[in-house]
Amino acid sequence: MVKNSKRKLTYKFAKYPNDNIGEILDSAIRLENKLSSVDVNKLEISEYNKRYFGDYIRTKEKRLMNLQKYCYILSWVLSGVNKPKDKVVFMDHGGGHGLMSLLAMEHGVGMVVYSDIYSVSAEDAQKIGKSLGLEADIYIPGEIDDVIQYLNKNMIECDAVASYDVIEHIYNIDDFLKKLHLLSSGNMSIFMASAANERNPYIDYKLKSMHRVFEYRDREKKYGRKPTDATQAIIDLRREIIVKYYPKLSSIEVENLTKLTRGLVVSDIRIAVDEYIETGICPYKPLHPTNTCDPYTGNWFEHLMNPDQLTRVLSASGFNSKIICGYYSSPNNIAVHFIKTILNLVIGVMGKKGLFFAPYFVLMAKKK
Repeated sequence: MVKNSKRKLTYKFAKYPNDNIGEILDSAIRLENKLSSVDVNKLEISEYNKRYFGDYIRTKEKRLMNLQKYCYILSWVLSGVNKPKDKVVFMDHGGGHGLMSLLAMEHGVGMVVYSDIYSVSAEDAQKIGKSLGLEADIYIPGEIDDVIQYLNKNMIECDAVASYDVIEHIYNIDDFLKKLHLLSSGNMSIFMASAANERNPYIDYKLKSMHRVFEYRDREKKYGRKPTDATQAIIDLRREIIVKYYPKLSSIEVENLTKLTRGLVVSDIRIAVDEYIETGICPYKPLHPTNTCDPYTGNWFEHLMNPDQLTRVLSASGFNSKIICGYYSSPNNIAVHFIKTILNLVIGVMGKKGLFFAPYFVLMAKKK
């Protein structure tokens, strides 16, 4: 039974560091057993995380598939730290429900720091951790500046920082990456995975279609969504912002500026429109055909980015960085399992070119 679970916690044909994966798999098996007894409806957490966390742990297959990616992430990010695990300061950035923090705690990492921009998730993750006896050492709600300020004030330096499906939602990704070096004055290992893989044509097509839905269509309110999630078409939100602050613009100007400011938050929309009024030229235009973000929160809807550009930004900030491929989980369905196993084999053989088939990419870096 344990051997079978270990098989399901590793990606078929994926490369792993040799020094720690066995212990991490053992930790994941223990954590899966603890999660099997969790009743999310009895936890005093938000509807958002009752749905989100509940979906992650609903069945044994779900638990193993989700822990599988966190085993992969944790094994690589910790292998980049030249310290015993009980001396490592690890940050779960954009931790959401906190499952990666739970795994790090179960694994015996020295200090686990959880951070998330959404304060409700930070509170929920702490409650979930406490209920399992795996509460992280620190929970920091806020953006990267808040995290840096907290760590500096408390003289804490990170050895390892990891995330999954976070960087594609960060409003100013270049600014974020440029600030990562401030999390430590010494060596640091980075491992940030994103399923917004533009190199995979199927994912690229699917997410571009999703962008158009968010941009042009209203959405119904549904159980388990964040109260801050926009339900109105994003293009309509930008139009309303421009009309509110610039009522003297003509309807044609409003429409043009509404289109040109796709991907900007309110403050940047106002800067762009102010310059347009002064010069007659809008200084900004979207760099991508479909990417769009909520103008009030800055949350990108699965931001499709050039992975190589991300490595260039990190390299300029004092990191040795590269892009590696993510792999497919293996579900119980025999046909799907076979297809994904073949894809994993191809991804493993092709190296970076395997991004064409990969379900996600990973930004992997070490501070020089």
